[in-house]
Order: sequence, then C-alpha cells, then structure tokens
Amino acid sequence: MAKENKEINYVALVEALIFSSKNKIKKETLLKITGLNVGQLEQIIEYLKIQYQKENSGVALKSYDNHYVFQTKEIYSDHIEELFDITRVASLSTAAMETLAIVAYRQPVTRTEIEEIRGVRVAQTLNTLAKYDLIEELGRKETVGNPILYGTTNQFLEYLDINNLDQLPEIERVEKLFAKEIEEAEKDEKAEKEESEANVEIAEKEEKEEDEENNIEK
Repeated sequence: MAKENKEINYVALVEALIFSSKNKIKKETLLKITGLNVGQLEQIIEYLKIQYQKENSGVALKSYDNHYVFQTKEIYSDHIEELFDITRVASLSTAAMETLAIVAYRQPVTRTEIEEIRGVRVAQTLNTLAKYDLIEELGRKETVGNPILYGTTNQFLEYLDINNLDQLPEIERVEKLFAKEIEEAEKDEKAEKEESEANVEIAEKEEKEEDEENNIEK
C-alpha cells in the first residue's frame, strides 16, 4: 500500500498507472498501489472515462471485467491499422468462428462437448483461438478423464466491446459482428483450395509429360 501523501493527485496517479501498464491492469493492482478504497477508485475511474469521452481526445478509458486499459477510439481505427498494418481476427477461419461462438455461449465447456455440437474434431481450432488469446483454460471438469474446461478471455470481451459476460449480446448480434470476418475467411479458404487444386493439376500434368518423354526416349 502506498504511503499517505497529501500532495498526491490520485486522479493523475490512477491515470498514470493505467497508461504505464503494458497490458490491462487489474482493479486489485490499482487498489494495492494507490491505497485507495473501492469506492474512491471507482469514482476516479468514472471521472477519467468522462474526461476521455470528450471529442478532443483520441483515446478512451475502457474497463473489461475489473481490468482497465486506455484504447484509441474506434472512429480512428482505420487510420491506426493503416499506420501499423495490424493483422486482426479476420484471419480466423469459419470453423474457428463457429467454435468461438460455442465456447462463448456454453462456457465452461470441454473439447468433447464442442465436438458433439459441431460434429468434427476441434483440437487444432482450439489451439488457434488460444493463440489469438480469445479463449483460455478455466480448469478441469470433475468427470472421467478430467477434461479441460474452456472459456473466453478478456481479449474476447474487448473484441465485442463489453465489460463482462453478463453483457454478452444475443447470438444473432455476435453472428452479425463476425459476418464480415466469416465471409472473408470463407473467401480465403476457397481461394486456398482452388490454388491447391490448381497446383495438383499442374503437378499431374508435368508428371504425365515427363512420363511421355521417358517413353519416347526408350
């Protein structure tokens, strides 16, 4: 706990701590460092949110399940992506999107339970979602084999711009939010499949021509 100091501007201190944190900072961490109580901290957080909502600010203070982070405002996202050439979740496949939706609405859920719903194996898909920090292991189910239980992460909440799972939108809204990503993923999958088939066709043609040349030489 920080030592009492009447000269400390706690609004500025909380702002500095959130700004300096590499990742989203926990409420408990802020309470421990500042020595504030929950009510005082929440009052400061709300004040900062209001200040950063003003039009002359390019960033906003966001809260995700008792974690806080400064983020650039959505209105400037296209310009920022152009600057940093950001790779987004759009690279996820249709299978990954469908699996993510199952985890989101049925968590905690096991791999077997997901596979029963989708009808296909999802081990690799779960690894992909974990790689993007969209899902995580929540523990083990108390049943035969103690399978891993999966759930969504704070990164997932951030992607949907919600504070906690209680604010999870209706499944139709999530499908709408992911519609563009799914469409792009399907196009990429189709293009990859066509390219693969074309390469196979070329390889078979070259092999056939080579066999014909060998027969002629004989």
